[in-house]
Amino acid sequence: MKDLNQVLMNPIRSRIIQYLSIHKEATAGILSELISDVPRTTLYRHINILVKSNLLTVVSEKKIRGSLEKTYALNIETFSKENTVENVTRNAYGFLMKIYADFDRYFEKNKNKPSSEMESVFLSNLSLLMSDEEFKAFISELNQVFGKHLNNVQDGSRKQRSISIISSPVNNEGE
Repeated sequence: MKDLNQVLMNPIRSRIIQYLSIHKEATAGILSELISDVPRTTLYRHINILVKSNLLTVVSEKKIRGSLEKTYALNIETFSKENTVENVTRNAYGFLMKIYADFDRYFEKNKNKPSSEMESVFLSNLSLLMSDEEFKAFISELNQVFGKHLNNVQDGSRKQRSISIISSPVNNEGE
């Protein structure tokens, strides 16, 4: 299997995984309707990469008009194996490099555009004081907000936007 971070760095594959993390199962047809801004052949190629990387598994197959329709789900075992304390630094590095690569591509492509077109780009770093219980409630609230928009269907007016969050306790040495 390729490095998990390399496989997941692709925004189309990220969208497939996001959908399946909420809806548990989907066919390529369902994913194609949701991710309608991506050509069907390209979407199938990304699904195959996820299957070959053992991140997706086929949970059922049925014949429909002479072709085989597969239903996919996340392979939680593979994600669990990779999401370990031993891999946390590598996974965080991959996450941060994906953000950097996305920003770099965007700015390189749009460097000559008027600044008004780039108003939706921002960087922010906040430090919040919260108990563990308050932090859990905060994450739950964020998930509710994201959930409202996570699987919007492309209607011609929507742009794909990337929002990345990383959280860790602050090491306040010397205080």
